[in-house]
Amino acid sequence: MRNAKFVKEIVVIDPDSKGEVSLSVFKHENGGMFALDSSYIVQVLPEEGDCTIPDPFNEFDDLEEGIIHKVNLTGV
Repeated sequence: MRNAKFVKEIVVIDPDSKGEVSLSVFKHENGGMFALDSSYIVQVLPEEGDCTIPDPFNEFDDLEEGIIHKVNLTGV
């Protein structure tokens, strides 16, 4: 399983609702960065243990074969 380390939380404006949305930014161990809606993390984060999501940098070939890699969110 791969890991992604929490970097910081940022606030952006949703282009549809025009409301503020908090995003959590993560640094993937492959060198890339990605952000998730912070409210989503609150929904999937267990009270104890790791928060694991489908890897946003999953290889396209793996997706075609039905293989979904996971990434562990650390520092949240």
